[in-house]
Amino acid sequence: MSTRRISARALGVLGMSAIGTALSLVVAVTPAQASTNIGWLYTQNAAGKAFFDADVAGWEGAEEIKACDVKTDGAAVIAILSDENDRIIETVRDTGNDGSCTSTASNMIADEKPVKLKVCIDDGTSVLKSCASAWGRS
Repeated sequence: MSTRRISARALGVLGMSAIGTALSLVVAVTPAQASTNIGWLYTQNAAGKAFFDADVAGWEGAEEIKACDVKTDGAAVIAILSDENDRIIETVRDTGNDGSCTSTASNMIADEKPVKLKVCIDDGTSVLKSCASAWGRS
């Protein structure tokens, strides 16, 4: 009877060891999450748009945000990039519908971090309007 108990214990220990090994192999081969751009994101009223480029070509570690005012209405468009805790990383503001956009590019945040891009209409009041947002990864 004691022989069976030892065998059952040994099998239990071996089984748990095998499960642990299998899990460590799965974790070891899980790929890192890739950087993810946020394509053109429009304000709710379509008067402005913004873009997030997670990996600026030719510039290692750099990200870019771009804001474009696409409606002649006296209001500006603001793009706000924030981290997963809603802390603002960078903002860019475009003030005129002149066919060009305003952008900034730098190493804003460590690679592979979640980021949120928010685009809004800024009409000079203290309240941003017609906002839209999306998530990407630096």
